[in-house]
Amino acid sequence: MLQAAGFVPEEVLAAPAAPLRALAYRQIAWCYCLGETLRGLDPAATLASYLPEKELLYTHSQANKPLALLALHTAQVKELYQRGALNSFQQVQLDATLVRLCDALGQAERIKSTVFPASYRRLIHFFIYLFLLILSLGLVQTIGLWEIPVLLTTASTFFLLERTARELQDPFRHAPTDTPVTALARTVEINLRQLLGEVQVPAPLAAEAFYLM
Repeated sequence: MLQAAGFVPEEVLAAPAAPLRALAYRQIAWCYCLGETLRGLDPAATLASYLPEKELLYTHSQANKPLALLALHTAQVKELYQRGALNSFQQVQLDATLVRLCDALGQAERIKSTVFPASYRRLIHFFIYLFLLILSLGLVQTIGLWEIPVLLTTASTFFLLERTARELQDPFRHAPTDTPVTALARTVEINLRQLLGEVQVPAPLAAEAFYLM
């Protein structure tokens, strides 16, 4: 949005169509939509709060809604260029920004779709049990009955680490261990709406118990 505000002439920004506001609100919608899509939620209600009816209908018709919002960004940049509000260099700069957003979308989807094989967990458990067996043979003649609490503590540590790794392997499960994409989207919304000069903006999301979504 900062690029568009710096590139587009004031008379175009002040037009009734308000291209800068449309761009900002669409970007806010993209942030929320990306997070909800990655979590397997329906972003329809969220999109309705930020998009005009025409863009909303177009987005609902697309399977990949975050990508559809980027397509609308691209169409608006093209329109501004054709109207003479942007020169070729400025259009290239804005397109490069959209490409980076598209790359971020692809990377997030790749993380979401990465599947850890079942053998991953089995191998970890096998080597933990093997280590505990070898450790017990080494301790049996040295610490006597203290071997039992030592083995239990060691085993608990390794199994807790393995369980933590399983919880963190998918950061978009709509669970307390998620990446807080909704909170990040709210921060983006606050920043963009303040750049637009709006006074009434939502408050940052507060943590629920011990986690932030």
